[in-house]
Amino acid sequence: MLKNHTSRLSQIAGIILILSYIIRWAFYDRQQIAVDFQLAPYAKGENAAVFAAYSADGTVPDYVLDYLRKLKQIAPNIVYVTDNPIRRGEIKKLEPYITHLTAYRHGEYDWGSYKRGIAHLWQNLPFDKLILANDSALPIATTFTPILEKMSADKADFYGITANQDGAYHLQSYFLAFAPAVWQHAAFAEYFNTVKPEKDGLTVAYRYEVPFTNYLENLGFKSGAYIPYNTLQDLPLNDKNCYPLTMLSKHNAPFLKMRTFTNRLNVQEPRRLVFAWLEKHAPNAYKMLLTHLARINSPYLKDAR
Repeated sequence: MLKNHTSRLSQIAGIILILSYIIRWAFYDRQQIAVDFQLAPYAKGENAAVFAAYSADGTVPDYVLDYLRKLKQIAPNIVYVTDNPIRRGEIKKLEPYITHLTAYRHGEYDWGSYKRGIAHLWQNLPFDKLILANDSALPIATTFTPILEKMSADKADFYGITANQDGAYHLQSYFLAFAPAVWQHAAFAEYFNTVKPEKDGLTVAYRYEVPFTNYLENLGFKSGAYIPYNTLQDLPLNDKNCYPLTMLSKHNAPFLKMRTFTNRLNVQEPRRLVFAWLEKHAPNAYKMLLTHLARINSPYLKDAR
């Protein structure tokens, strides 16, 4: 009788332990908190990156973790700035990849996140190249090393993946790389210090992204694009990301804009063919994309079926 009683108590204790873990996950790990702290020491003299993100529910999607893993190979120092508080349990996911985490609502979109990350890096010089990247693009390339290699071959002081003619010729800001002479120039920080809250992302683009290339060129710096704009003249619209299948299949684009699967990009090619290309040529990216689109309940997920 005593043995059975002891066994039942052990079972109850086990159930209580399991319930405590469930409660911890449900209430503690899922709690969103504002943070700004260092996760690892900086590797001085190496490349640095500021990665801008946003998540309404405070989570970090799998495709972002994959992006950070690849980014860390070319930039060991990553400052992750997200325009929202973050769930406690998500911080562990970031730890293998990032050096510094800033997570709180600032309302200045990706350029406000860039501003904060750059200000932090300025306090921790010296670094080599600076990369600005954000979660608006799905990484397709298995490595980003060729981007920096081509930047060097093109003898560019600052570099983007694609350019756009909307408003004025400018490099698009979802991935930008800068030589030390550029990003450590006082005028560089001054430009980002002008960033303030705007009413929407389109205003942010026209106020900060569009003039930025000309601003740096007027300082004497040379720009370059991984996929040169003059090689895309057969694509009529100014934003060449409106042709995702062509960019992937003919121009080996290392990224796919996530706006392809929203109504915020004037996509000119069937999304079902984009899905098919990804499934065949970039299966890992394809799986992560499907997972994310299912999570946000995207109406364009049907095109993958």
